[in-house]
Amino acid sequence: MLNGVKNVVLDLDGTLYNKRGLARRMVRRLWWSLPLLAVDRLAHGRCWRWVVRTRWYRRIYLPTMVRMIGEGCSVREEVLRLISECRRKQIPMAVYSDYAFVPEKLRVLGIDARQFALLIDSPTLGARKPSREAAMKLLSMLHAEPDTTLFVGDREDTDGETARLVGAKFMLVN
Repeated sequence: MLNGVKNVVLDLDGTLYNKRGLARRMVRRLWWSLPLLAVDRLAHGRCWRWVVRTRWYRRIYLPTMVRMIGEGCSVREEVLRLISECRRKQIPMAVYSDYAFVPEKLRVLGIDARQFALLIDSPTLGARKPSREAAMKLLSMLHAEPDTTLFVGDREDTDGETARLVGAKFMLVN
């Protein structure tokens, strides 16, 4: 599985943990805050960059997401085995998420963030997956070459496409 791989980039949400039912539980927990979201949206516009900069997103949505991940999401055993194998082979790993609060999510999942060479999110890189430019920035920060990097994710259309855009390998986690 890791033959010729010198770096591994792991998606977080849906890859490191099973997120089945999380969206439905989030809606039930956050219904009261939707008027605040509407006010933020009117004040800041409707684009993605607006979403990651709003008070609602940073102060309500993401902290709630972190709590709910800790309350009801299980870590994927196959990904833990992959992380263990990478550590054994001394292959540097990064966690690349479309959402912020990466260290906080790892903490509630019981995963030690110190084992990763890089923790990064799409807002920091300036674009959501799939983005060639964002992925190239990530690879540069990791000092990694695309052809020896393995991207691991739960979505072919975002994680897989990101790997293809830069010429990296991809492993789909179901």
